[in-house]
Amino acid sequence: MSRPRLRLFLAVLVLATLVAPASARKKESSTAPGKYTDWGGEVDELEIVKGFKLADYPKVVVEPFDTKGTPLPDKDDNTYDAVKGVLAAPSGPFTQGLSGALGDRVAVSRGTGGGDKVLLVRAKVVSMEPGSKAKRFWGGFGAGAASAELRGEVVDAASGQVLLRFKQERRSAIGNFAGDYVELMNRNLLTIGEDLGGVLKAFS
Repeated sequence: MSRPRLRLFLAVLVLATLVAPASARKKESSTAPGKYTDWGGEVDELEIVKGFKLADYPKVVVEPFDTKGTPLPDKDDNTYDAVKGVLAAPSGPFTQGLSGALGDRVAVSRGTGGGDKVLLVRAKVVSMEPGSKAKRFWGGFGAGAASAELRGEVVDAASGQVLLRFKQERRSAIGNFAGDYVELMNRNLLTIGEDLGGVLKAFS
Protein backbone atom coordinates (compact mmCIF):
# COMPACT_ATOMS: atom_id res chain seq x y z
CA MET A 1 0.00 0.00 0.00
CA SER A 2 1.42 3.40 -0.96
CA ARG A 3 2.15 5.94 1.77
CA PRO A 4 -0.71 8.33 0.81
CA ARG A 5 -3.18 5.44 0.79
CA LEU A 6 -1.86 4.17 4.11
CA ARG A 7 -2.36 7.62 5.67
CA LEU A 8 -5.90 7.79 4.29
CA PHE A 9 -6.68 4.31 5.61
CA LEU A 10 -5.43 5.20 9.10
CA ALA A 11 -7.37 8.46 9.12
CA VAL A 12 -10.60 6.68 8.13
CA LEU A 13 -10.00 4.02 10.78
CA VAL A 14 -9.57 6.61 13.55
CA LEU A 15 -12.63 8.57 12.40
CA ALA A 16 -14.75 5.42 12.33
CA THR A 17 -13.76 4.70 15.92
CA LEU A 18 -14.65 8.22 17.05
CA VAL A 19 -18.07 8.25 15.40
CA ALA A 20 -19.05 4.68 16.20
CA PRO A 21 -22.74 4.44 17.15
CA ALA A 22 -23.31 5.22 20.80
CA SER A 23 -25.15 1.91 21.18
CA ALA A 24 -21.95 0.08 20.26
CA ARG A 25 -19.92 1.92 22.92
CA LYS A 26 -22.47 2.20 25.71
CA LYS A 27 -22.37 -0.22 28.61
CA GLU A 28 -25.11 -0.97 31.08
CA SER A 29 -25.82 2.11 33.18
CA SER A 30 -26.89 0.66 36.51
CA THR A 31 -28.40 2.96 39.13
CA ALA A 32 -28.03 0.49 41.98
CA PRO A 33 -25.82 1.59 44.89
CA GLY A 34 -22.22 0.51 44.40
CA LYS A 35 -18.89 1.48 42.86
CA TYR A 36 -18.46 1.35 39.08
CA THR A 37 -15.64 1.87 36.62
CA ASP A 38 -16.33 2.91 33.03
CA TRP A 39 -19.97 3.43 33.99
CA GLY A 40 -22.14 3.43 30.88
CA GLY A 41 -18.97 3.26 28.80
CA GLU A 42 -18.50 6.97 29.51
CA VAL A 43 -17.67 7.75 33.15
CA ASP A 44 -14.30 6.68 34.54
CA GLU A 45 -15.43 6.10 38.13
CA LEU A 46 -18.86 6.43 39.70
CA GLU A 47 -19.99 5.59 43.20
CA ILE A 48 -23.73 5.53 43.73
CA VAL A 49 -24.15 6.07 47.46
CA LYS A 50 -27.92 6.38 47.53
CA GLY A 51 -30.57 6.10 44.85
CA PHE A 52 -32.84 9.04 44.05
CA LYS A 53 -35.25 10.34 41.44
CA LEU A 54 -34.17 13.31 39.35
CA ALA A 55 -37.83 14.34 39.06
CA ASP A 56 -37.74 15.18 42.77
CA TYR A 57 -35.09 17.84 42.13
CA PRO A 58 -36.17 20.70 39.86
CA LYS A 59 -32.94 22.61 40.54
CA VAL A 60 -29.21 21.81 40.39
CA VAL A 61 -26.63 24.23 41.75
CA VAL A 62 -22.96 23.90 40.77
CA GLU A 63 -20.74 25.27 43.50
CA PRO A 64 -17.37 26.93 42.72
CA PHE A 65 -14.78 24.24 42.04
CA ASP A 66 -11.84 23.65 44.34
CA THR A 67 -8.67 24.54 42.40
CA LYS A 68 -6.29 25.24 45.29
CA GLY A 69 -4.16 22.15 44.69
CA THR A 70 -4.41 22.00 40.92
CA PRO A 71 -0.88 21.90 39.42
CA LEU A 72 0.08 24.85 37.20
CA PRO A 73 2.69 25.10 34.44
CA ASP A 74 5.88 26.98 35.22
CA LYS A 75 5.32 30.73 35.25
CA ASP A 76 7.65 31.18 32.28
CA ASP A 77 5.76 28.57 30.24
CA ASN A 78 3.62 29.96 27.41
CA THR A 79 0.60 28.01 28.70
CA TYR A 80 0.69 29.42 32.24
CA ASP A 81 -1.72 32.31 31.65
CA ALA A 82 -4.14 30.09 29.72
CA VAL A 83 -4.33 27.48 32.47
CA LYS A 84 -4.56 30.15 35.17
CA GLY A 85 -7.40 31.81 33.28
CA VAL A 86 -9.41 28.62 32.88
CA LEU A 87 -8.94 27.73 36.54
CA ALA A 88 -10.37 31.11 37.54
CA ALA A 89 -13.89 29.85 36.73
CA PRO A 90 -13.88 26.17 35.64
CA SER A 91 -17.45 25.63 36.79
CA GLY A 92 -18.70 27.88 33.95
CA PRO A 93 -18.25 25.57 30.95
CA PHE A 94 -19.03 22.56 33.15
CA THR A 95 -22.38 24.10 34.11
CA GLN A 96 -23.09 24.86 30.46
CA GLY A 97 -22.53 21.22 29.53
CA LEU A 98 -24.61 19.94 32.44
CA SER A 99 -27.47 22.30 31.59
CA GLY A 100 -27.40 21.28 27.94
CA ALA A 101 -27.54 17.60 28.84
CA LEU A 102 -30.45 18.00 31.26
CA GLY A 103 -32.45 20.33 29.01
CA ASP A 104 -35.61 21.98 30.29
CA ARG A 105 -36.37 19.38 32.92
CA VAL A 106 -34.00 20.90 35.50
CA ALA A 107 -32.86 24.47 36.19
CA VAL A 108 -29.06 24.46 36.39
CA SER A 109 -27.10 27.38 37.80
CA ARG A 110 -23.83 28.29 39.48
CA GLY A 111 -23.71 29.45 43.06
CA THR A 112 -23.79 28.26 46.65
CA GLY A 113 -27.52 28.17 47.29
CA GLY A 114 -29.10 25.13 48.90
CA GLY A 115 -32.64 24.49 50.03
CA ASP A 116 -35.27 21.85 49.60
CA LYS A 117 -35.42 19.82 46.38
CA VAL A 118 -31.99 21.03 45.23
CA LEU A 119 -29.00 18.99 44.12
CA LEU A 120 -25.56 20.46 44.78
CA VAL A 121 -22.57 19.58 42.60
CA ARG A 122 -19.19 19.96 44.27
CA ALA A 123 -15.95 19.21 42.45
CA LYS A 124 -12.18 19.51 42.67
CA VAL A 125 -10.03 20.08 39.59
CA VAL A 126 -7.42 17.34 39.92
CA SER A 127 -5.54 18.31 36.77
CA MET A 128 -5.77 20.82 33.93
CA GLU A 129 -3.32 20.09 31.12
CA PRO A 130 -3.14 22.46 28.12
CA GLY A 131 -1.29 19.93 25.97
CA SER A 132 1.04 20.93 23.15
CA LYS A 133 -0.15 23.00 20.21
CA ALA A 134 2.93 22.02 18.19
CA LYS A 135 2.29 18.31 18.73
CA ARG A 136 -1.38 18.74 17.82
CA PHE A 137 -0.44 20.54 14.62
CA TRP A 138 2.34 18.23 13.47
CA GLY A 139 1.47 14.94 15.15
CA GLY A 140 -2.26 14.47 14.79
CA PHE A 141 -4.13 11.33 15.94
CA GLY A 142 -4.52 12.68 19.49
CA ALA A 143 -0.94 13.88 19.95
CA GLY A 144 -0.54 16.85 22.31
CA ALA A 145 -4.10 16.58 23.63
CA ALA A 146 -5.37 18.93 26.33
CA SER A 147 -7.01 17.20 29.28
CA ALA A 148 -9.01 17.90 32.41
CA GLU A 149 -9.80 15.66 35.36
CA LEU A 150 -12.43 16.29 38.02
CA ARG A 151 -13.39 14.51 41.21
CA GLY A 152 -16.73 15.46 42.63
CA GLU A 153 -19.96 14.59 44.34
CA VAL A 154 -23.66 15.23 44.03
CA VAL A 155 -25.38 16.12 47.28
CA ASP A 156 -28.96 16.49 48.47
CA ALA A 157 -28.84 20.11 49.66
CA ALA A 158 -31.52 19.81 52.32
CA SER A 159 -30.05 16.81 54.17
CA GLY A 160 -26.39 17.03 53.20
CA GLN A 161 -26.54 13.41 52.06
CA VAL A 162 -23.99 12.52 49.37
CA LEU A 163 -25.84 10.71 46.59
CA LEU A 164 -23.06 10.26 44.01
CA ARG A 165 -19.29 10.49 43.79
CA PHE A 166 -17.51 10.62 40.46
CA LYS A 167 -14.14 10.91 38.81
CA GLN A 168 -13.94 11.87 35.15
CA GLU A 169 -11.22 12.86 32.70
CA ARG A 170 -11.71 14.20 29.18
CA ARG A 171 -9.18 14.91 26.44
CA SER A 172 -9.37 17.10 23.32
CA ALA A 173 -6.87 17.44 20.48
CA ILE A 174 -8.87 18.92 17.61
CA GLY A 175 -9.60 22.61 17.15
CA ASN A 176 -9.01 25.65 14.97
CA PHE A 177 -5.33 26.25 14.24
CA ALA A 178 -4.26 23.15 16.20
CA GLY A 179 -6.66 24.01 19.00
CA ASP A 180 -6.47 27.11 21.18
CA TYR A 181 -5.39 26.18 24.72
CA VAL A 182 -8.34 27.83 26.42
CA GLU A 183 -10.82 26.49 23.85
CA LEU A 184 -9.74 22.88 24.37
CA MET A 185 -9.56 23.05 28.17
CA ASN A 186 -13.02 24.62 28.36
CA ARG A 187 -14.32 22.01 25.93
CA ASN A 188 -13.12 19.26 28.25
CA LEU A 189 -14.92 20.86 31.19
CA LEU A 190 -18.09 21.25 29.15
CA THR A 191 -17.96 17.60 28.11
CA ILE A 192 -17.50 16.43 31.70
CA GLY A 193 -20.61 18.45 32.56
CA GLU A 194 -22.47 16.63 29.78
CA ASP A 195 -21.20 13.34 31.16
CA LEU A 196 -22.59 14.09 34.63
CA GLY A 197 -25.84 15.16 33.00
CA GLY A 198 -26.03 11.71 31.42
CA VAL A 199 -25.56 10.12 34.84
CA LEU A 200 -28.30 12.23 36.42
CA LYS A 201 -30.73 11.44 33.60
CA ALA A 202 -30.27 7.74 34.33
CA PHE A 203 -32.13 8.42 37.60
CA SER A 204 -35.22 9.75 35.86
